[in-house]
Amino acid sequence: MNNATLFGTGLRRAAGVLVAGGLATVALASTATADDKPIRISIIQALTAGEWNTEIMDGAKAAVAALGFPVDLKIVGPTEFDPGKQATMFQQEAQTSPDALIVTDVAPALFVEPALQAQENGIKVVWINAAPANEFANSLFVSTDPAEMGMVSADSLAAALEKKLGKSRADIEGDVIVGLCVPGLSTLENRITGFRQAMNKIMPKVEVSSTLTTKPDREGAFVAWSQAIQANRDAIAYVDACEPGIVAGIKIIEDDHLNALTVAMDGPDDVRQGVKNGVATAVVNSLFFVQAYVSTYLTAKAIHDKTPLPQGWVKIAPRAIGPDQIDSYIDAWAHPETGLVNFHQPDIDAALAAAAAGKLGVTATYDTPQID
Repeated sequence: MNNATLFGTGLRRAAGVLVAGGLATVALASTATADDKPIRISIIQALTAGEWNTEIMDGAKAAVAALGFPVDLKIVGPTEFDPGKQATMFQQEAQTSPDALIVTDVAPALFVEPALQAQENGIKVVWINAAPANEFANSLFVSTDPAEMGMVSADSLAAALEKKLGKSRADIEGDVIVGLCVPGLSTLENRITGFRQAMNKIMPKVEVSSTLTTKPDREGAFVAWSQAIQANRDAIAYVDACEPGIVAGIKIIEDDHLNALTVAMDGPDDVRQGVKNGVATAVVNSLFFVQAYVSTYLTAKAIHDKTPLPQGWVKIAPRAIGPDQIDSYIDAWAHPETGLVNFHQPDIDAALAAAAAGKLGVTATYDTPQID
């Protein structure tokens, strides 16, 4: 499947935005010259604020623009992180009878009954971000593998330390302090699991700490990391699975002029600048733009062509966006709908090719990663 040749064949009408009652709705449409009945797809966001939302919204919009037939795309979600409200919005949106619902999954248990009911009513349900409950093992699921993200992050850190210290990774010694803001959340836990196991394998003389419990807000994360770094000033790296902790680590390393590094498993603007400044070795993030693009594209294409949706996990391969690519990545964020599709075209093409070839993973392994 050569997705690049399809890009630009659709025409998009103006997008409208409605924010009311603590909820946000974005609606847009793609039109083509054919008299096809528009395919209706609704994305149920976990949060309609911040760069996470921007990536998903613009990824879906870019997919719509790449399709040569009309798609009505609607994006809804709470304006604050509230999985219960997100589940309610799923039910409300299902009552409008779209052709498909794509869920940015953060709380699988909340969606079991609503999603089963939607499927009974003929609505296709597709998942991104975190794996759905076991009842949907054969549904289409599009996401990166957080354990693989952790492994790629470990390799990025090892390469940077080799360059910095002039030693092979197997001979480097020192402490690496790791943190996590929401213990028990598989998406985050598996990042640390992959990182820890890779570090044990490729840097056997480095001591990776037990996992520090940090905080999911920036102020709390800064306090937690300030205390942890004060107690471990000689560590060679500080690594958090969560965006607030990553941002805190970069700021403390820079402000205190510490001789340490970090690696980022999320990539907001200040983290991208951290890579540019040499404090973070790379951004190894969840590639939400790619997740949204691929899930929207595959869903719309299957409905339009009257073919079954792929079954299983379309894995988006994680990538380390390091110093050699960070300027291009920063530039892409200036105009994300077009900039990010160009930057991520190889990731998009690889995922679509894997889906076309039937090379899908087992969704259940998301929560129980098999690491060599």
